[in-house]
Amino acid sequence: MNENVQHSDGLVLFQIHGKRIPQIEIHEGSKCILGRSPTCSYQLANRYVSRQHAKVECKDDKWVLSDLKSRSGTYLNTIRMEFGEEVQIHSDDMIQIGPWKFLVRLPGQTENLDSQMINEIDNCPTTPDQGSEVPTLIRTVNGRYETNMDLLLQLKSDETVNREMGWGIFVDRYGPIICGFARNAGLPSGEADDVMQNVLFNFFKVADQFEYDPSKGRFRGYLKRITLNAIRQRYRKRREANLDTHGMQVAEDSRDELEAVFDREWAEHLLSEAMTEARPKFEPKTWEAFELYGRRGMSAERAAERLEMTPETVRHAKSRVMKTVREIVSRLREEEL
Repeated sequence: MNENVQHSDGLVLFQIHGKRIPQIEIHEGSKCILGRSPTCSYQLANRYVSRQHAKVECKDDKWVLSDLKSRSGTYLNTIRMEFGEEVQIHSDDMIQIGPWKFLVRLPGQTENLDSQMINEIDNCPTTPDQGSEVPTLIRTVNGRYETNMDLLLQLKSDETVNREMGWGIFVDRYGPIICGFARNAGLPSGEADDVMQNVLFNFFKVADQFEYDPSKGRFRGYLKRITLNAIRQRYRKRREANLDTHGMQVAEDSRDELEAVFDREWAEHLLSEAMTEARPKFEPKTWEAFELYGRRGMSAERAAERLEMTPETVRHAKSRVMKTVREIVSRLREEEL
């Protein structure tokens, strides 16, 4: 028996920042225009948004985002799209238009979590029992695994040293996601760190039972479930102790809103990994052109003046880096458990 979470029949742009607007949902056969004009499908009333700023539609069974030659730019995964560019979008892509940020949710998605694993997770204690065997959190210099599957196999290893090496990498990779999610849920930094430790401990207890089977859900779904449980338990403890819970909306927020917070942390971490991997592939000046023009919103002309390059060279540098980053993001998503 599986626990299924059904999502919308249309593509949803789930709002994660900016003045609240109605939820954006787009169905096949229709197109959505986003902009400042009241005639747009959804109005984004802000001086940094063009009258018709961007468009989302399904073309040839693929969902695409188009910049409509906006003045301030349309940002996909923190990178400015080319003037008038059209690009395919995927689940967990982040779109920014002016002060608004959205998380892409493709239609027809389900998350199937195996009920036996869910029971194991839900019944885990919130803190380690005294005397429990928790691996030493050691760091490795060269212990980098080719895929997340290799890392999972390392966690399941019977050899103590190999398992501890895998555990150290697991903490480095997923700890920041858990901490970021807990802080965005309203927890102070110290308590967010405690939640991370508890989540990692609980996953360690059930890790040897986790098998990669898409029909039973992705690893990410289980990690999300453990993290939500830990934060909600922390919320209840603060409330029972009459401690301040202001800003901690995690217990009342809808499931979709909570998942969006977690998915944003996951997407931002994946993008950070892609940037880190891409940077050594380019000359420092090429990367700086990408940062100034592609991410910080500086015009190609101003960036060119600062870097003593031509505007065309700046645009070309940004395009080269952007192509590489997108390829790495795509690969990391394919490797994701």
